[in-house]
This record gives sequence, structure tokens and C-alpha cells, in this order.
Amino acid sequence: MALWGISTASETAASKYAIPKFQLETDRNTSPWNTFADVRGWVQRRYKTKENSGLSTRYFDEVLVPVTGINSTNLGGTTGIGTAGPVAVFFEDPNQASPISVGGGGTTGIATNTTGYVHVVFNELVFAGAGSTVLIGTFDVTDREIKSTAIVGTAVSNTGTQYAWAGPAASHGSPNVYTNFNGQITNRVAFAFTSPSTLLTANVTFLSTNSNQLIGAGTTNIWVNSVAGVSVGSSVSVSSISGPLFSITNAPVVAVGNTFVQIGSASTSSVAFASGNPVTFSTATNGTKLKIDIPRGFVGVITDGSNGVGVISSFTSQFGDVILRNVGGAGTTAAVGLGTTTLTVR
Repeated sequence: MALWGISTASETAASKYAIPKFQLETDRNTSPWNTFADVRGWVQRRYKTKENSGLSTRYFDEVLVPVTGINSTNLGGTTGIGTAGPVAVFFEDPNQASPISVGGGGTTGIATNTTGYVHVVFNELVFAGAGSTVLIGTFDVTDREIKSTAIVGTAVSNTGTQYAWAGPAASHGSPNVYTNFNGQITNRVAFAFTSPSTLLTANVTFLSTNSNQLIGAGTTNIWVNSVAGVSVGSSVSVSSISGPLFSITNAPVVAVGNTFVQIGSASTSSVAFASGNPVTFSTATNGTKLKIDIPRGFVGVITDGSNGVGVISSFTSQFGDVILRNVGGAGTTAAVGLGTTTLTVR
């Protein structure tokens, strides 16, 4: 039994939080994140739908290792792994593919104005009330966070009949049946969100040079040491290095010469710039990356299936270990895995 976690001593990042070994993150059908503890022992949930989460209505459970009371404490002589805690958090692969999109050889992301899901995985069965939330940050192509466009992911309710090996029925060898639970009964809670309808725009610098003549007040021509790669539609910025701190910021380039660029009169400076000031050229680039707010964790009512106690809500601290679930997957080109904490909007 050394290869199967049966106590809190096994719940560390190094041991994958006591989840049974020999399962592959690259295959969503046999993922370790579909394995959890309940009164029967370590159970692997085999989904019969593309939804590998508490929203699925068709699945069967395979008891991998029968261990009485593993999800409790000192029940039947088993030490138990105590209160449920989050062991993984990631964006679901939008393609719901197995192997996942990146593992299958193609990169992917999520389209604009599209429903996606964040999965929060627990090592035990939990009761997740509808309305619990996670926060998703939005970042432009320069990796600058735009807090005003942050997105809330919300745990939605499974409207079908749900089952759980918990409560009185489980003690007699059968699951309890829940026909009106407003939420998800699972170890893998799905939080729905809608991707942004438009992409963020940011100026990406492609050339840094210097001015080589005085830039007079109201002057539309900016004389520079290099115009490599500059074209009409590029943006130019000039910063003063001495005297009053004035600047021209992201002014559209309307013409390009061999040693100068021209901007519109509305973009000129009211103050002259001396020769030798820094000049940067950039291109307006559209793009958005979504990142799960790991420090925030989740907010809401999610309780342990064995004792009804509120579960650990933090994603950053689990029994003294940092939760490390940034496995490659949807929208990345990183190492193969089942998901990622960063997702590209395309």
C-alpha cells in the first residue's frame, strides 16, 4: 500500500497530494484528476460524456483500492486523509479532446465570446454549491494585467440526478440519490465563464533608437538614427532625458523617410526636445491571455462529502505546500498535461 496515499502524511506536492499513482495527465480519460477518495476507498470516475467534471450526467466509478474510511479520520482503523483540499486547478481544454489539444500536436486557445470552464479538483468527493466563484485575470500581449476586465467563473448546477457515496445509504452499500441539489457533487468542480468579446490592444515595441536633431515644439518631423521596420501605421514615442519631463506617446506615424518619420499635427509636443532623446517604435497588437487568480482561491460554499465541513479554499497553500498545477495544455505549447492556468483568447 506504499504506492497509495492513506493519510495526511502523504498529502504533499511531491507525492501529488496522495492521489493514486500510475495515471496519466496526458489522457483525460484516465487522468489522476478523475480519481478521489470516498467511503469505498480510492475511486476512479470514468466519464461517458465529453464533460469530465461535476456537470457530466453519465459515468461509472471503478474502485481502484478499497480502503474503508480513507476520506475520514480514524474510521475503521484507517488514518484517513482528513478534510478535502484542492489538488489541481486549470482551464479545461476547450476542444475537450483526448489526448488534449497540445498533446495531440496542435496548439489551441479559446475563441472570443465563448463559454469555457475552470476545473478545481479535490482529492475527495465534495458538495459544491452553485454560485461559488473563481477569478480570472485578463492580460494583454505585453503581460500587463487589465484589472477592469477581470472575469468571474461561477460554479453552475448539474440539473440532473446526482449520486454520492455519502450519508446513511453509503453505510448500507449504495449511493445516496440527490434530485434537487443546487450545485455539483463531484471531486472535479466546473466553474463556467465567458471569454471576452473583444481582444485587448497593447503597443509592442520593435525598435529603440534616438533622435539626432532638435524636435521643435509643434514639429511633425522626428529625425532619428534608424527607421528599420517602421511603416505608416506604426506608433512612435519620444521621452525627454533632461529638463522638463515631456513626451510624445504612441503617436501614429503618417509618413516615413530615410532618416525621419512624420506624425500628425495633433500628436506633436508643445515643448521642444533636444537631440539624443530616446525614441521607440511600436505596433498596436491585439491579444488577450486569461490567467486563473491562484492567490484568491475560490469563494463560496463547498463542503467535504464525508463530514459536511467546509473544504480548504486556498490554491496557494495545501498542508504547507504550494499547489503546483500549471501543466501544459489548452492554449499553451508547454509540457503535455491536462490543462493550464493560462489560456489564450484567439
